[in-house]
Amino acid sequence: MTKKPFLQALTDQILIANGAMGTMLAAKGVELNNTAIANLECPEVVREICAEYFDAGARVFQSNTFAANQPMLDHAGVGDRHDEINRAGFRIVKEAVGDEAYVAANFGPTGLMLRPLGTATTEEVSDIYRRQAEVLLAEGPDFVLLETFEALDELEAAVAGVRAAGLSVPLAITFSFSQASGRSMMGVTPHQAAETMVRLGADIIGSNCGLPQMTLQALREMARISDKPLMIQANAGLPQLINGVACFTDTPVETSELAREAVEVGARIIGGCCGTTPAHVRAITEALAQV
Repeated sequence: MTKKPFLQALTDQILIANGAMGTMLAAKGVELNNTAIANLECPEVVREICAEYFDAGARVFQSNTFAANQPMLDHAGVGDRHDEINRAGFRIVKEAVGDEAYVAANFGPTGLMLRPLGTATTEEVSDIYRRQAEVLLAEGPDFVLLETFEALDELEAAVAGVRAAGLSVPLAITFSFSQASGRSMMGVTPHQAAETMVRLGADIIGSNCGLPQMTLQALREMARISDKPLMIQANAGLPQLINGVACFTDTPVETSELAREAVEVGARIIGGCCGTTPAHVRAITEALAQV
């Protein structure tokens, strides 16, 4: 089967994305201080998780490189394996899902604070993303996904870095609104985030990694100011400590109900973030098959 170009596919159908990687690794007994290390230490587990999401109906995937930028790898003590970890993070996912699915080169925050709040410069942060993008873009992704950003200055530096590496595929950006106020950790509103994403040339915009209804509300606000395709990947509710382990409490049924609401808002890519499992993705797939 020949895949349609990614943006064309979004106009023709709603695409289901994968769910969480980090919490799935933990559920399978993998304990690492950086999820990207799994690409080298237990690639078969990463491959298995992706295959499970594919079997559940997901056709949009992210390389396991969310935490594979240089500062995050340095913090984990594996910074000298940057290129190897990023290449493996894309190839493992691609091998698991084959040519029927779309695979994004995935980029997450660096954990650095830019001046004047921190010490990092825009140029330094941009160069971090350029280096990671040079590795991942060479693998031939269907699109680039910058996700879980909460600061506009870091997002702008990230986009500049990815473009400097020679971006030639669609760009998706999803922001995280983690505060009770509905804003990001750095005080950014969904309206401000959406305006910035559009200004930076994003082809797809959205929200991820927040409480379900808050993430959905952010998507509603974005839909009011832009006609870009929307993407949502919410957490499976609020984590609770059970026997010392953080457990997410939303059931697959609850996640599927959120997916139906997201479709009404205009979402074209719907998946899951922290705490979601193949069971949650299967429930989304089944629910949207009836839409």
